Amino acid sequence: MMMRNSFRALALLAVAVLPALALAEGGGHGAGHEGGVPTVVFYQAINFILFAGILFYFLRHPVKNYFSGRGTAFNAALVKARAAKEEAEAKRQEAAARLGQLTANADAQIAQAKADAEALRARILKDAEDISRNLRNEAARTAEFEVERAKNELRQDLLNQSVALSSKILTEKMAEGDQKRLQTEFVDKIGATR
Repeated sequence: MMMRNSFRALALLAVAVLPALALAEGGGHGAGHEGGVPTVVFYQAINFILFAGILFYFLRHPVKNYFSGRGTAFNAALVKARAAKEEAEAKRQEAAARLGQLTANADAQIAQAKADAEALRARILKDAEDISRNLRNEAARTAEFEVERAKNELRQDLLNQSVALSSKILTEKMAEGDQKRLQTEFVDKIGATR
């Protein structure tokens, strides 16, 4: 671990010093371009390659870990999203099944309510017919009773009027002897019936 830290420190020092050396070698004025590639460009290329190599060496594990962690996080999020999708689909199917069951129950209850209402209607009609028939029978009996009572009253009234009229006629036209004789016969007949 200590060797690694010292190597890093040496690499950072090289990155910091090499550009200064390259600039000092070239004189700082762009000298050395007599017919070819200027030396400054050559040193700059070396400097860039060194810098890129050092960056690659020091950053490869953190970058690799970063992207590996991102891939793992993405895969975990993908698995979690799939699980959530499956759970949501299961809940949707459960809700659809429940809705279907509730609809079936509602239809069955409506059919039962209609059947109950029809049975109640039929029972009410039958009860109404029974009551109507009973009322007609009662009215007929009452009418017969009233007619019979009226007949009896008429008979009684006729009988009373006949007796009164007979009495009157008998008292007016009959002599006193005839009356006594009729009374005696009446008493004898009554006595004989006992």
